[in-house]
This record gives sequence, C-alpha cells and structure tokens, in this order.
Amino acid sequence: MTGLIVFGSRIVSAATGFVFLVMVARWLAPAQLGLWEFIVDLIVFASYPAGFLTYWAARDVARGKVVGKTTLVLNLLASMLGVAIFLAFALASYSGVGSSVGPFILAVVLVPLSYWNQATSALVGGYNPAIGAYSLLASEPAKLIAAYPLLFVFKLRIEGVIIAIAVSYFVQAAVSTYQLRVVSSERVDFALGRKWLRDPYVPGLMTLTYVLGIADTFAASVGQRGTSLAGYYQAAFQVAAIVSYSTFLSVALYPLLLRERSEKLMGEVLEFSLLFAIPMAAGAIALAPQILYLLSPAYVVSSTALEFLSLSSIVLLVSTVFDQTLTGRERADLDEREKTRSILRSDLMFVPLANLTYSVVYIGVVFLLGSYVAGGAPAYQFATYWAVTQLTLSCVLVAVKARRLTGKVSLYLSRSLPLYVVSGIVMAIAVHYFGAAILPVGLETVSYGLRLALTVVLGAVLYFGVLVAVDHRVRSYARTLFKLVSSLTAGG
Repeated sequence: MTGLIVFGSRIVSAATGFVFLVMVARWLAPAQLGLWEFIVDLIVFASYPAGFLTYWAARDVARGKVVGKTTLVLNLLASMLGVAIFLAFALASYSGVGSSVGPFILAVVLVPLSYWNQATSALVGGYNPAIGAYSLLASEPAKLIAAYPLLFVFKLRIEGVIIAIAVSYFVQAAVSTYQLRVVSSERVDFALGRKWLRDPYVPGLMTLTYVLGIADTFAASVGQRGTSLAGYYQAAFQVAAIVSYSTFLSVALYPLLLRERSEKLMGEVLEFSLLFAIPMAAGAIALAPQILYLLSPAYVVSSTALEFLSLSSIVLLVSTVFDQTLTGRERADLDEREKTRSILRSDLMFVPLANLTYSVVYIGVVFLLGSYVAGGAPAYQFATYWAVTQLTLSCVLVAVKARRLTGKVSLYLSRSLPLYVVSGIVMAIAVHYFGAAILPVGLETVSYGLRLALTVVLGAVLYFGVLVAVDHRVRSYARTLFKLVSSLTAGG
C-alpha cells in the first residue's frame, strides 16, 4: 500500500512536472535547457559527500533506531563542503560549455537544499516512504506557482528555473522534516556520525555510481564544448523518466527486506511495477513526436531517442528492484566482529561495483558522442545514439545482476505479465492512430496539450479496461483499491 501511495504522488508530480517541463522547454532554447541539466549534474557532484551519512542513516532508521536529528544536522554541516565542490567545478567548466558564470553562482543556493533533501529522503525511505509522497504533493505545486511569474512575467530564463527549483526543494525538505519528528527526537550524536564514516566503502561506491550515472550530461557537454546535445537528449529523457516513476511502487521493498526476508516479495513488487510501467513506455513510444512537439517543435527530432529511452526506463526499473533485493536481504553489516571484511565480500559491495562499471563505460561512450558533435555532426542525431547506448548497457547490467541473484532468491512471476505486454501493444496502436487524427500541427499550446491529455487518458482506460476484462489478478487489485478508497472516504 505504501508503494501505491508513493506511486500515486509520483503520477501527480509527473503531471505537474510535465507542465513545468513544457514551460521551461518552450521558454529555453535547446542549448539553455542543456545548460540547466549541466548545472544539475554539478549539484549532484557537489552532493556526493552526503551519501556517506545518508546510506547508514536509512538502514538504521529502517531497523527502528532514532537518528533523524543527527542525520539532518550532520548533512547540513557537510553541505559547506558541497558548496566548495560546486564552486570548484563551476569555475573550472562554465566557459568550456559556452556559458557565463552568473547562472552557476545563483545555483549555489541549491547545494545546501540538496543536502537537506537527501537527508530527509534517506530517513523517509527507511521510516515511512509515504511521507515522501506528501512532501512531493506540496513541493510540486509550489514549483509551478513560483515558475510562472519568474518565466512569463519577469521574463527570466535559466535564472527563473533555478529559483523555482530552489522553492520546490525547500518546501519538500521542510514538509518531510516536519513529518519526521518521531525519528528526530534524539540529541545530536556526533559519535554516531564518526561510526558511519568508519565504513565508507559501500556508501562511497553507491553514491559514486549514482553520481556517475547522471554525469552523462556533463560528459556530453564537455566533449561537445557546448550544451545543445544535452538539450535534445534531456528533452526526451525527462519524458521517458516518467516511466521510471513505477519504480516507486517498490519503495516499501527495501525496508521490508531489511526487517525480514521473503522469497516471493521481489517478484510481486516487480510485476506490480511493470503493470504501470508497460503502458507508460508504450504510450511514450506511440506518441513520441506529439509529446515532444508539445514541449517545442524544435525537439520533435528527438522522437527516436524518446522511444529507446522509454524501453531503457523499463530495463532500469528491473535493475532497481534487483538492487533493492540484493542489498535489502544482505546482513553483512550486522557482523560487528568482522564488519568491514564481511561487507567487502557481500552484495552491499557487489551492487555498487556493478553499477560503477556500467557508469564508467556509459560515460566514456557519451563523451565520445559529444566529441563527434563538436566536430560538426548534428546534435539531435547523436542524442539517439546516446539513448541506444543507455539501453544496450542497461540490458547487460540487468543480466549481470540476474546472474548474481541466481540461487539466492527465486523470481516468482504470474501468468499475468504477458497480458500486460499484449494490452500495452494494443493500447499503443490505438493511441498512435487516435493521436495522429486529433493532434494536427499548428494547434494553440493549451488546446494541443488538452487533446494530448485526452489521448493519454483514453489509452489508460483501454489498457486497464482490457486487463480488468481478461485478468483475475488485475480485477483483484481493482477490488482492493476500491475497498481501500471507500474505507478512507467513509473514515473521512
């Protein structure tokens, strides 16, 4: 149920996030959109030290320990180091990607806010993931409310985007912090922080793999010595990322595995996540040109990239569930006598090493693609090659993790999964032709957006309608959801 609450909030945030993306993409040229994503990469680089604390904090709070205040205070102190890291990267790279230093200086404010958010996210993930849903529902509207006057009244460009994101970060972290009072009642324990830092290997690798995983924009921009390639790619990537929101159906998997092992839990969570991810990916593939046209006609050339990235999002969803299963079932960190040796031989180390290897190869290829664009190749064409690279390497990564899981946990999948695929294909064919009929080029933006939304809603009704008619498990899910909503309504 927790996963469903979080997923529901992510769907709402997907809608508001897409509106924000349309506002930004219509207002910024591809190079400016790419510059914003480049700045986001630097913020993530600067936030690397936070992972050394938040990793162990999440595991401790999931096991019932009260460590919230300590986590928050230590992360805010560590953010000063993050500011220094951000400024070092910014001053070394801004001219190399054809930008002024102004946007980078303004973005410094996002670094401590990012540390604050990382701390609350770690605590939320271990304590009660639903809290993250509520904070997200507060922060997303705040972002839109801030963005509209900044972009369309005061006519700010990338500076307006930075300020709107800062407002969103602040609201999300503040709401989460308020709701984490129960696990933040202790006195600040600096000794606990030192204990966390004595085992830096796993969190260091985990965080490094995440940092490298999103460093593709940085690598492409440095290779190109510009940000247009990143702009074309990110327009498609931000749409495809909505598919990955299905991952949040599995947010309860990690704390549950930390508390007790279950042989069927992974398969059930994976199947339930794919129930929603498959139609999202199918819809994004079928409506790729129309979706990108809504962002801006300039991005329609990235349609093929969006198709590959939608498939890649499903593969990475599977990878995330495998990661949570491998690390959640692991108990090596409970061995106090030979803790370090046990961790180094465990899945707590295997998962980040596998992800790190993937990231290094991936970043290297993306850098080469950026270098080709610098030589005069069309940026939008290489955005497609970039997407193909991600899909190919992601498939290899999942295969490696599946082999590691062999013999440790069985993957129980029902006969419903093929029905999800067939229903997704039927839906994709239907919305492709329906969208082509009612979405002509030249419509006013609001009218086009409403028609596109209608197409998406009809596709969802068709997909789930077919499954309700032919699959008993989906009917069971529907009945359970109906009873839950009815009980909540009656209780309210």
